[in-house]
Amino acid sequence: MVRACDRISLNIHPGEYCAIMGESGSGKTTLMNIIGCLDQPTNGRYWLDGVDVSRLGKNQLARIRNQKIGFVFQRYELLNNLSALENVMLPMMYMGIDRKQRRRLAAAALRRMGLGQRLDKRPTQLSGGQQQRVAIARAIVNRPLLLLADEPTGALDTHSAEAVMAIFSELHKSGITIIMVTHSHDVAGHSKRIIQVSDGRILGDSTSTIGR
Repeated sequence: MVRACDRISLNIHPGEYCAIMGESGSGKTTLMNIIGCLDQPTNGRYWLDGVDVSRLGKNQLARIRNQKIGFVFQRYELLNNLSALENVMLPMMYMGIDRKQRRRLAAAALRRMGLGQRLDKRPTQLSGGQQQRVAIARAIVNRPLLLLADEPTGALDTHSAEAVMAIFSELHKSGITIIMVTHSHDVAGHSKRIIQVSDGRILGDSTSTIGR
């Protein structure tokens, strides 16, 4: 039996900006999935915002993901048949928010990302950096407590990656807790805390000297 995460004990406080680093197969993605309520631990407990989510059912976990967690993925995970505005509106459908307000909030989130002139564009009409900004707008539109990013700059050129990391820094300053998985020391350096993972265990946990 492979222990993807082995006896990990970790506290992340509200407002922190953390990077999880490790080689492929180190367990960092599994750890991210547990933090994001996508996977449940086979042993141990996981508390999120005062709730033990490790024993909740699928519907309860889905509700928590929608209300408290925003996700940003390496490949954007946008729906190509929808416009940027419609992609950002999607998470609010499950919150019972009426369409008019969904459009208003989605447009505001996209303008915050500098995409106010791209609301009606489909993902295939946008650059990689613009697609990732749409994905970030979608992730924050429900005002989550926690933003999780899995290799958020992995598919971007250097200029676009720097622009995305600048957005993350601004989001952190606004009070959002951010945890990102990355292979890149440059990307991790934008965070305030770097957690090193290897063979399912935490090998290091230190303050970033670059991200101060």
